[in-house]
Amino acid sequence: MKRSQTRTSRSWRDADWWAQLLSGHEESGQSVKEYCAAQGVSAASFYRWQKRLEQEKGVGFSPIEIETKPVGGLVVELPCGVALHFSELPPVAYLRSLSSSFSGSGI
Repeated sequence: MKRSQTRTSRSWRDADWWAQLLSGHEESGQSVKEYCAAQGVSAASFYRWQKRLEQEKGVGFSPIEIETKPVGGLVVELPCGVALHFSELPPVAYLRSLSSSFSGSGI
């Protein structure tokens, strides 16, 4: 295939197209490698778009629920296994930024 044809054929693969492809994989029951081969895309592109779309949607953010005001401190356990100890309740925006920073970071 000529280089100009490759560019043209790939130009329609936008975020919506990739979102549909990713959801199709979940329903297929195939491995990523098998599914990507059948769809004519590379596994590397699949994973890159999966990560990009998760970041755009805020996937990986763990909701924070506070039922009562903590007495004597607060311990926040992040999805990656890190435990943070606070003597008082920090701003919720700060907790959200910590959660999104540590989610899926592989620490």
